[in-house]
Amino acid sequence: MNIGARLEAIGKLVPQGVSIADIGTDHAYLPAWLAERDVITKAVAGDIVAGPCAAARSTVAMYGLGNKIEVRMGNGLAIVEPGEVDVIIIAGMGAGTMIEILEAEPETARRARQLILQPMAGAPGLRRWAHTNGWRLADEVLVEEGKHLYEIMVLERGEETEAVDVAYEVGPLLLKQRHPLLPKQLNKLCGHYRQLLANMQRSAEARQSEKYKSTEKLLQELEGLDDGGHGK
Repeated sequence: MNIGARLEAIGKLVPQGVSIADIGTDHAYLPAWLAERDVITKAVAGDIVAGPCAAARSTVAMYGLGNKIEVRMGNGLAIVEPGEVDVIIIAGMGAGTMIEILEAEPETARRARQLILQPMAGAPGLRRWAHTNGWRLADEVLVEEGKHLYEIMVLERGEETEAVDVAYEVGPLLLKQRHPLLPKQLNKLCGHYRQLLANMQRSAEARQSEKYKSTEKLLQELEGLDDGGHGK
């Protein structure tokens, strides 16, 4: 089963012999891929919409994995009981939606051994949320699929040393690892903030704002990393 670079990278972060909940499972390709390889003992594949749940059941039936994967329709983590699964996977959503899902069922989130999260946008805010809510970054991965770069993070319960803004922006472990895709990620981030500053420059009021100053400072720090400062 070919599930693409993004889902495969997520799958490779799942520990051997665990139970998982895949929230927003869509076609349940990731749980099926993990079950086929005997990585997981069981999976709850959940989605809030009937169509994806039907597609997920079709995948499970096609690969004969009904003994390992149960498809449940429902909202976020409401489909699993606290302590029912070891690892919670949420992928392919915005960070804000992920945070809403985790905060809606805090006991279920807390009792998981790990959270594996792949936000489509808003990764810096997700890292800050994790830090302020008792989660530490256990691992981070960048993966390229097509024209897109995806950030994947593994969270575990525990305290973490305070990171500076630029580290939250890029990913402290990605910086530490000197990840091979880091230059592309930095180039993307710098482009985003240059465009944001260019837009703000059209307004005299925006140019004088604290947001403009802080964004300008952040861009300078990112450009410093792009010049090789991440190795110092």
